[in-house]
Amino acid sequence: MPVLGGEQLASGDEDCLYLNVFTNEIPKQSKHQRPVLFSIHGGGFVGGSGNFKGNGPDYLLYGEVVIVSFNYRCGAFGFLSLENEEVPGNAGLKDQTLALKWVHDNIDSFGGDPNNVTIFGISAGGASVAYQLLCPPSRGLFHKAIVQSGFALNPWALQKHPRKYALELAKTIGCTSENLDDVLRFLQAASADEVVAAAKEISKNKIGMTSLMFTPSVEVSEAESSLPNTPDILMERGQFAHVPVILGCTMKEGIVFAYDGLNESVFDKINNKHEFLVPSFLGLKPGSVEEKEAEKETWDFYFQGNPVSWDNVNDLLMCQSDIEFSFGMEQTRSYLVTKSSAPVYTYLFTNHSRCMCKGMASMFSEHASKIFTADTCHGADYWFLYTYTLVATPDLTPVDVEAIKKHVKAWTSFASSGDPNHKELGVTWEKDSETNLCYMDIGTTWEMKEGLTLPFRISFWKNICSKYCTV
Repeated sequence: MPVLGGEQLASGDEDCLYLNVFTNEIPKQSKHQRPVLFSIHGGGFVGGSGNFKGNGPDYLLYGEVVIVSFNYRCGAFGFLSLENEEVPGNAGLKDQTLALKWVHDNIDSFGGDPNNVTIFGISAGGASVAYQLLCPPSRGLFHKAIVQSGFALNPWALQKHPRKYALELAKTIGCTSENLDDVLRFLQAASADEVVAAAKEISKNKIGMTSLMFTPSVEVSEAESSLPNTPDILMERGQFAHVPVILGCTMKEGIVFAYDGLNESVFDKINNKHEFLVPSFLGLKPGSVEEKEAEKETWDFYFQGNPVSWDNVNDLLMCQSDIEFSFGMEQTRSYLVTKSSAPVYTYLFTNHSRCMCKGMASMFSEHASKIFTADTCHGADYWFLYTYTLVATPDLTPVDVEAIKKHVKAWTSFASSGDPNHKELGVTWEKDSETNLCYMDIGTTWEMKEGLTLPFRISFWKNICSKYCTV
């Protein structure tokens, strides 16, 4: 599938709804049932797989858990919506719910406990976990959640105009009608390759995360709706699963913007279209006075009014980190600590020792030092949970091995009991709360800290929202 407007990466089959179960032992009926870790893969909602090609859950299996991974429909196949009863959207989220139902009905045959299921994921997988917290049909099918580097409140994770892109997709393939019945019949007759090619075509002129057009959206249908309202409204009302949650981000999530390629052409697009820096969560009318004011404040805050270039590319990546990931994490955190009746544990991942971006420096040989700094990149924590061979990662050192053990034990302890603390942690991971806002800084050492994870930058966005937010 096309990822972030990049090269065509289509592979696989439309017959894709399969899942995998991993365990290092299938116990006898009399043995104690193990906690279940239900892994939701990432990939921007346009690609990815639960099949672990080139990687695996080897580290996690040391925690005596049962692991389930699975596929769900992605891109237009999983998230196209005509905003009507016939095509309400969110087929991919419904696939996730179906997989959870399968786990509930069958996981005991693999030694797993259907009453002790933890859903977890990174990036779009993390956003999917956040959506499952909001999804009424999934209530009771899981009992804890770990939300990593992806949230329903991130701008890229919610499509506010799904019908617009469905019609554009159909038109690109060759549909001449905008009648919804005609469009539906036309798309049903189109081949998978045509759909993928058209989605790539209409994403060509978009920058970064804005190329993610087929993502979850609010459903018109009342029956079995996976998303009956916008995520912020549902969370404000407390209409989500009140289960123990771990949530967090890395230091520089915006480096995902570099994966798609950074060059002068991209900089020109941003410099000529400053509104790219005005996130959709503000709900401002394009071209309005308020949008121009928010745009200027953002430009001055991150770039001191200077044009984007290689000289300040790190500021661009930090800006994108905050808009696309970190602020949505802090918003989610705020709703959880004020509305949830269950424990919340927050983290900021700062351990740079196994960042994938180290293996990508050759893409930007002249400017690598400006892009790949000591700040942890998007997905950095993935390498402490999974083995991976598709992209070069640093060789494991004895220090890395101990860090992996500590991280895995925290995640599997949480899956077991709802508490990530364990005797090898070396520090108590305190519960986050409205009266004791705190988080774990997961670096080469683990350290509890107070307040917001990125206080200076998050405070800027809180101020922008208080001044301009209309939704």
